[in-house]
Amino acid sequence: MIDRKIAERRDEILERWIEGIIEGYPEETAKFLRSKKDRFANPVGAGLREGLAELLDGIFNGVEPDELTSALDRVIRVRAVQDFEPSAAISFVFDLKQLLLDTAGEGADGSLDQLDQRIESLGLCAFDVYMRCREDMWRIRAREIRNQSVGIMERVAEWRERREENSEKVPQS
Repeated sequence: MIDRKIAERRDEILERWIEGIIEGYPEETAKFLRSKKDRFANPVGAGLREGLAELLDGIFNGVEPDELTSALDRVIRVRAVQDFEPSAAISFVFDLKQLLLDTAGEGADGSLDQLDQRIESLGLCAFDVYMRCREDMWRIRAREIRNQSVGIMERVAEWRERREENSEKVPQS
């Protein structure tokens, strides 16, 4: 069972966690992420909020990290595409430790140790999710480069055929 003081302040912890992540973005992006909470007007912000809420509840309820990969993916996928360094992309998981310590204060019971272990495990899982996202991105980029190359090669072949046809039509003296 988690510390009652922590559980009662879940919404506050979540908002502080979200805000901590948003502060890591450039000013204009952060302003946008804060201002629009509508899923259609701001899908990145909505995904961030939903993902973090699911992660926090999962940590509080002792859900296994591998069961939280879809929530991690919602938060991390955008960060992987934005070329965050791996440490910066997943640091939000470990930032939760300090938030919980600040919330619990001095009189916290042993539940903080349990939460700490869950956060550590979630951090390792977050790194795996980040790497899968980056691998997906590189696969997509490689496929696009291959498709562009094939198109270029086809155009070169067509050009050569036309050139050969034209050279055959030109009378030679």
